[in-house]
Amino acid sequence: MAQIKRFGFGLQALIVLALTSEQRSSAEIAEEIRCEPTALRKILAQLAEAGIVEVKQGRAGGYQLTRKPREITLSEIYNALHEEEPLWNQMLDTTGNHLFGKKVNESFQKIMTDIIVQVDHVLGTYTIADLLE
Repeated sequence: MAQIKRFGFGLQALIVLALTSEQRSSAEIAEEIRCEPTALRKILAQLAEAGIVEVKQGRAGGYQLTRKPREITLSEIYNALHEEEPLWNQMLDTTGNHLFGKKVNESFQKIMTDIIVQVDHVLGTYTIADLLE
C-alpha cells in the first residue's frame, strides 16, 4: 500500500479512536473507514510501535490512543507510517552520471531536502484534535 494511502487510513483510524474512550477492534475500525482489515492491522501495528496507540490482545481487547488527540501531531503519524522513499526522490533517477547530470543531481537533492523539511513542518502544525473539528 502506498505510503500516502497508509497515512490516510492511519489518520482515519486515529480519528475513530479519538471519538471514543473505549477500545475498538481492528475489524470495527476497518469497517468504519472502509479499509482492508489486514492492511489496517499493519498500520495499527506501526502506530503501536511508535507509541501512538496501544493494543490489548484477546476477546475484550482492541486499540486505543495512548495520548490525548491534541498531543498527537500529523508529523508523528506520517513518520511512524513512512516506509518508502518519497515520490520526489525519483527525480534523482532522471539524472545521469555525466557532468551535467551530477550538477542537476545536487540541485535536485537540495530541493528534495527542502520539501521534506516543509512537509514535516506543515504536518507538525496539525494534531488529531484538529481533524475532529
